[in-house]
Amino acid sequence: MANRGWVLVGIGAWLALASPVWAQSAPDAQRDPVRWLTTNLGGAACVVYDVGPSPFRLEHVTENTEVQFDGCRMILQQANVVGTRSELRTFQIPLDALSPGAVTATAGFLLPDGWASRGDVPTHTITIAAPAGQSAIETRVEQFDTGTIRDERTEVVTMLVRHEDNAVQIVRALTSAIALCHQR
Repeated sequence: MANRGWVLVGIGAWLALASPVWAQSAPDAQRDPVRWLTTNLGGAACVVYDVGPSPFRLEHVTENTEVQFDGCRMILQQANVVGTRSELRTFQIPLDALSPGAVTATAGFLLPDGWASRGDVPTHTITIAAPAGQSAIETRVEQFDTGTIRDERTEVVTMLVRHEDNAVQIVRALTSAIALCHQR
């Protein structure tokens, strides 16, 4: 009888320790896109690499991306440091104003002709585009080295990501979030 008590205590302890793991299972990019993006976008869209006009004139680049949601308004922030220049770009993107095909991924990232890169170079570019002719995305650019702030509107936002799987998941999650906003 005493052995059964210890077995039950052991099972109870195991359940107590294991249940938080079950409760914290990773969110699904299609079923819960907002939670998935909030949890995963920052790690997937943070890049560090060197780039420049030649292999001998490279500048260090660090770009960190974070996301928050206010209903169907996505607030995307990108902190970017290139050499000694740094800026914070904040995009307010009305997801319900975008079409379901507004988010795409392409392999690689654009560099001027003849430029070189090395390091943990981004493998894909995610593009979020408002309908043609609509500058629906509010943009604020704060340049820390000059102290200037610009408020603008744009049609396109891009993010660099490090792996194809990340790009696929981000496109899937953003497309699902847009679809959910259209259902409201």
